[in-house]
Amino acid sequence: MKRITPDTAALEIAHKRLPIKLPFSEAMRVPALKRMIENRARIHIREREKFDLKKLQANDND
Repeated sequence: MKRITPDTAALEIAHKRLPIKLPFSEAMRVPALKRMIENRARIHIREREKFDLKKLQANDND
């Protein structure tokens, strides 16, 4: 399975969702926190792919 590389927006959203008190730039320098943020960002990307705004707007329920 191909590993998803999270983009900056997904990383920042993941940082906001996790209970981390450090700023984003400092948290990305700590290896353990960086790994946690990247894993949460991958989950966010998968959730984002499932969400289809056009389908919701058209009220197309499959």
